[in-house]
Amino acid sequence: MKVMWDTSGRLLRLLALLQRTREWNAAELAVELEVTARTVRRDVARLRDLGYPVASVHGTGGGYQLEAGTTLPPLMFDAEEAIATLLALQDASATGNRGAAPGALSALDKLNRVMPPRLRSTIDALAQNSSRIDLGSQIGSDPAPVNANTLVLLARACRDRRQVEVIYQGRSGMSMRRHLEPLHLVRTMNRWHLVAFSLEANDWRIFRVDRLADATITTASSHPRKPSAEDLDVYVAGRVGATVRQVTATVRVHAPRAEVAHWISAAWGIITEETAETSIVQAGADSYNAIARWLLLMDRPLTVVDPPALRAAFATIATEAKRTASKEATGRSAAK
Repeated sequence: MKVMWDTSGRLLRLLALLQRTREWNAAELAVELEVTARTVRRDVARLRDLGYPVASVHGTGGGYQLEAGTTLPPLMFDAEEAIATLLALQDASATGNRGAAPGALSALDKLNRVMPPRLRSTIDALAQNSSRIDLGSQIGSDPAPVNANTLVLLARACRDRRQVEVIYQGRSGMSMRRHLEPLHLVRTMNRWHLVAFSLEANDWRIFRVDRLADATITTASSHPRKPSAEDLDVYVAGRVGATVRQVTATVRVHAPRAEVAHWISAAWGIITEETAETSIVQAGADSYNAIARWLLLMDRPLTVVDPPALRAAFATIATEAKRTASKEATGRSAAK
């Protein structure tokens, strides 16, 4: 679903851009859509295949424009494509990246007005029983693809308070059948998560949706239970964040918070103002080496508050850097 999700939403954004002005070159469109010029050319070809009259403009730099005086054919989506497109547009409207929010909201409004009632009910179930948390992106983590039909099924189970039966693959790779009472869906750090009561574990759990298979809604109703937390978003954020913070450290940055806050991903740490000239960073990652390398990117003086293991990681990096610099200098001398 991930590829479809990106492509469907991007085609709508590309079409909106082409309608906005007479001419765009590939480089300008690539910047607006945050893709490569090659991807822009592929997307233009897709629009042409769908019947959209996108003309190539010859001359310096080249470009694209919609042919004047033509009636645009509608984009035809099946249910899965419509869900993927709407989710992509919701993301764009939420992030406001590169000023895309107004256009995304306009496109959402247009799609909602022409959507068949049954499909609108499906979208509403997902919208009302899911949320999005911005915890940044885990470095080295690729978006986990999910099946749109599975998302919709889980959203309906949340709405209708029905139990579901699934095959769930744990971290060890072992698959097991689970009976769940879904409560809420959360998307964060490029993944969808389901908050549900596990009948096997007799407790609340958080399940990665991309690890669910063969999900079916049963005839059994979910039992009235006290939720795992009053604020489910905070509950999921704490649990998910902990998985990427296997070790933690506290560091003093000798710079105002405003100067370095943009370096601090919510998935990795929290920055607070200590004084007008210093900030405190509480960081977490899978190793102290990773924390040290990440903090060095801020290019500001640092003081390790805790633990000593982070100082050792900095020392190791310094030794590696000195060795590399020495090899480079030796290589230049030999070349002479």
